[in-house]
Amino acid sequence: MGFAAPVMAAAAPYMAGASIVTGVAGTVMQGEAAAQSADYMAQVARNNQLIAQQNANMALEQGTIKEEAQREQTGAQIGRIRSAYGAMGVEPNSGSALDVRSSAAEMGELNAQTIRYNAGVQAWNDKNQANSYGAQSQLYQSQEGWDVAGSILGGASTVSNKWMNWQLMGGGGNVMRLS
Repeated sequence: MGFAAPVMAAAAPYMAGASIVTGVAGTVMQGEAAAQSADYMAQVARNNQLIAQQNANMALEQGTIKEEAQREQTGAQIGRIRSAYGAMGVEPNSGSALDVRSSAAEMGELNAQTIRYNAGVQAWNDKNQANSYGAQSQLYQSQEGWDVAGSILGGASTVSNKWMNWQLMGGGGNVMRLS
């Protein structure tokens, strides 16, 4: 028992130093891991941003195609109405026959414009989503640098606390007594 106490007392500064070095290394590694995670999340957000932008472009393209198809269907419907009236011997360019054709044309155009509007709304939503992902990516990128700095500062605080505790316990030959 008499031999262990002096050996432990002599080894204490080295053990405290090793603990400090290990603690600092651990916090730096945690900071690096957090920075890598933030970098990964930023890349995921950038990928999502690109996908959302592509979705916006596709919504507009599909809207244009559907709008054109609606106008073609309306034209075909008006042609069928005209030929049906002609087959019945009714003058297709006057009176109620003209009113029916005009009404069909107006409804067809309204449908085409509704398709365009809906495609625009979808594209607008997708673009907003893309912007949100872009902002999220930038946030992750800014977080990346703070993770390392925060870990280093946290490690410095831990080292400072351990050093102070060691000094308070009588380490280094200078015994501090709190009265």
